[in-house]
Amino acid sequence: MNDDDVVQSFLNEICCTFPEIKLLMDDQDESMTTSKMEAFADATCTAFANGNIGLAQKYLSYMEQKLIDVHPKEFEFIDVYYVEHLFWQASRATKEIGWPLIPTKLKTLYLNFHGTIAT
Repeated sequence: MNDDDVVQSFLNEICCTFPEIKLLMDDQDESMTTSKMEAFADATCTAFANGNIGLAQKYLSYMEQKLIDVHPKEFEFIDVYYVEHLFWQASRATKEIGWPLIPTKLKTLYLNFHGTIAT
């Protein structure tokens, strides 16, 4: 499978696992797979902001589990387009709610890029 196929399969898996995310991804340009993953990160923060902590934790747990046996291209999408994008333009309150709930591996990726906790 080439990298584009791996990415499409990954995004499809996310949409099958979380049907509500498909609408957000469909709002992105079809060729902008990176924006589709960023939309998933945004949905995670929106869930925190709306008090839907359980849903946000499901998204985060899914991504944390993907890191166990991940294709390098999937890793890139998790690291660069999901984790690095988490909390982008989020309110301080959303960051305070969400940061303690980020699983360890995702938190490490976030800190490796941003160098500091989300506050």
